Amino acid sequence: MEKEILKYAEYLFAIAHKKCSDINDAEDLTQETLLAALQFVKRGGTISNMKYWLTSVLSNKWNDMLRKKYRLPLISIDAVPDVENLEICDDDQDIDRPTAEQIRREVAYLAKLQREVIVKHYLEGKKVQDIADELGVPKGTVLSRLSSGREQMRKGFDSMEQYEKQSYIPERLEINGSFERLGINREPWSLVDDDLMKQNILIIAYEQPLTTVEIAKALGIPTPYVEFAVDDLVKSELMVKNGNKVVTDFLISTPQDKSSKLDIQIDFANRQYKSVWNLINEMFLTIQSLDWYERLSESEQIDLKYYAMIDLLARGQYHAESRIVDTHEVYPERHDGGRWIAQGTRYDMNFKWEDDPFSKYCYGGERWTRFDDFMGSRSVELRVYDTQPDLNKYEHGPVEIHDDNLCEMLYILYKEIPFEHTGFNVMYLKDIPHLADCGIIKYENGKPRVAIPVISKAQLSQLLGITISYMVRLSDLIEPELREIHPKLKLDMPVHLEDRIAEFRKYVLYAFPMAIVKKAIAEEDFKLNDKQKSIPMVLVIEEAENVVK
Repeated sequence: MEKEILKYAEYLFAIAHKKCSDINDAEDLTQETLLAALQFVKRGGTISNMKYWLTSVLSNKWNDMLRKKYRLPLISIDAVPDVENLEICDDDQDIDRPTAEQIRREVAYLAKLQREVIVKHYLEGKKVQDIADELGVPKGTVLSRLSSGREQMRKGFDSMEQYEKQSYIPERLEINGSFERLGINREPWSLVDDDLMKQNILIIAYEQPLTTVEIAKALGIPTPYVEFAVDDLVKSELMVKNGNKVVTDFLISTPQDKSSKLDIQIDFANRQYKSVWNLINEMFLTIQSLDWYERLSESEQIDLKYYAMIDLLARGQYHAESRIVDTHEVYPERHDGGRWIAQGTRYDMNFKWEDDPFSKYCYGGERWTRFDDFMGSRSVELRVYDTQPDLNKYEHGPVEIHDDNLCEMLYILYKEIPFEHTGFNVMYLKDIPHLADCGIIKYENGKPRVAIPVISKAQLSQLLGITISYMVRLSDLIEPELREIHPKLKLDMPVHLEDRIAEFRKYVLYAFPMAIVKKAIAEEDFKLNDKQKSIPMVLVIEEAENVVK
């Protein structure tokens, strides 16, 4: 038996030299293979097909060498013989094999059904029948999957033609949207945060349905990783399955898409400005006549009018648009407990927000956080419109703070309750200087105080009653011209989304409110206090009966 092993020394060295491209490494690999065979025989082992056995051992030794060299796990094989010779290797056949690196890459790109049998047979050394028994499928099915897997691997050798830009220049995808209720972990905002692979999977599969293998090839990422990520994206309802393919199931736009429609909106706002501002000014006079308005400080009055102005412009624009296209939208119940509709924006990695023309005009639609029976009050509610020039800045202080935590903090400060008596997470107190810089908190005698307007629920109802009444008049003003320019504001989108997205979301009309606000400030019709950074935000407290602050 030992003599039979040694007669394959030259054959093994030839294979080893092809792999290593270095004589010394090839000699070491050959010696290790022969030594392993001799030790196996001395321990009482028998080898029925010597050439096949030695070739397999050499391949495993080579894989071990690569593991040590690259410190990478190898989910690959080193040889892919024909299906007919899966069990027995022809002694007279010398296979010109692809390199281990090539095979490692191509095995990694196989779909799960092909990949699992390839790995089990070649890497783990299992027989076809054993694999069939393990998977509970006929032997012919295993042979078919081995054959289709080998064929796909052959097509992929030495080819990068299918790689997309995302494989070497990834993009960022920011998900936001609209909601009646966020998910338990702030879905959809949180679904792909800091996960560049998932973000680019959604971008790649946006235009048309793709298989996981096609996505893997396009991104240059092994299929197993893509499969797990795609499963998560389908479960989180950002993608849907279409047969054996998946496709992104929400609208994705780019800053360029929005900026391309910007001039149309600015020109529209400029032409409408005089009549719109007269209406806003009339609304301000109505608000100023409220009996509680004079009890607010000067800066709080400015903030309140700013909130009312944005509320009027946002509602009026939406109401006018609802006369032109269908604005009906159903928020589906999500598995995460939320009711939301996602919308995404994709950015180049070197994108600079401050350099984008649209960034000067975007704003966040109104959102609110509410707590009932909160620390002695019947309810407390924080209502926010995010606007320029500090869009979302207040959230990004030393500690990331969201509206629910901010609402609690502002209530505690307003009520002058010691934080240690509330159970409030004191780590958020690190944000107080930052929130003061954003105009939400102010200092009085060295102590932090609430700087935004604090009003009652009844006062909020009065305020919103006024903005809604003027909303109809604003809609009457702008609707005729908006109807004319509306077709020019439509975004291009994939065919599969046409029937899945509310009609009004297919049009870009985000810049109109801020275009009016910016012109009002430029014309000095609306003056901000130089010492404050006004933000459209109000804290609404409904006191329990017989409780007065």
